[in-house]
Amino acid sequence: MRHRSGFTLIELLVVLILMGLLVALVAPTLLPRHQDKSDVNALLRSAREVAARRGEVVYLHIDPTGDWRMEGTHTPLATGHVQPFLTVAVTVMVSPLGTCGFDVRSAAAVGTVPLDPLSCEMRAP
Repeated sequence: MRHRSGFTLIELLVVLILMGLLVALVAPTLLPRHQDKSDVNALLRSAREVAARRGEVVYLHIDPTGDWRMEGTHTPLATGHVQPFLTVAVTVMVSPLGTCGFDVRSAAAVGTVPLDPLSCEMRAP
């Protein structure tokens, strides 16, 4: 029996499969995290519904900690918590027509928080 040097096709395939599994496990930790804004978009949709139902402007205050509160005309409506994604506190004004925008105190967030004023949804940066 002759002795051959090298690897068989099966050995190479097993090594490639193991390397692929290793890359699949390690890659998410090396890549930047994708910010999931679905909770915030659901909160904004809820604020639009409340504003339309009440027929008045609704103010949505979101803190950098993720705590939020929704207020009508000087009336607290709801509070809660979302995944933190901001570095500054912002207040979003939602009109009864469904449009939204930042209040004057949140002007610094205009460039950093991608908010579509017509659909009131967070856009991808």
